[in-house]
Amino acid sequence: MDGESTLGHLLPPGSVYAFLAEHRRELFPDAMFADLFPSHLGRPSVPADVVATVLVLQALEGRSDREAAEALTFDLRWKAAAGLPVGAAGFHATVLTYWRRRLAVSTRPNRIFDAVREVVAATGVLSGKTRRVLDSTVLEDAVATQDTVTQLIASIRRVRREVPGAAEVIAALQRARL
Repeated sequence: MDGESTLGHLLPPGSVYAFLAEHRRELFPDAMFADLFPSHLGRPSVPADVVATVLVLQALEGRSDREAAEALTFDLRWKAAAGLPVGAAGFHATVLTYWRRRLAVSTRPNRIFDAVREVVAATGVLSGKTRRVLDSTVLEDAVATQDTVTQLIASIRRVRREVPGAAEVIAALQRARL
């Protein structure tokens, strides 16, 4: 049971969720992303239309990668928009960073938002609701922010493993933060 077929009637008409549930495959066909994965040895395990849908919703709602991955798992509107089964888990947050990196170095880094912008211009759908969704700086900034956070976490974990007594100090700081 996918979210779209079981929940589609509950999505507010004219909402970005309903729009993406109905049109994400036409908006974000696999061929649109073929240049990101030139190897014939395999493709990403998460379909392009699902990742593109999550990136649009993430930008619209201003969520971090981790929050977007959680929304895909727990928010039924996100599941319906992405066409995931109701009981399906989302994907790991690093999938978004991985895709954004590939998009950023490609010849068409704004292709996701360009596709949405074209449909909005042609149809007027989502009129008045597109400013933030279509701003690609959200994605560009997220790459740098997520990379920095990931590097900081990895460094803290390395210090905890390798510096005598660091694990206790880090644990104490975590307890104090709670």
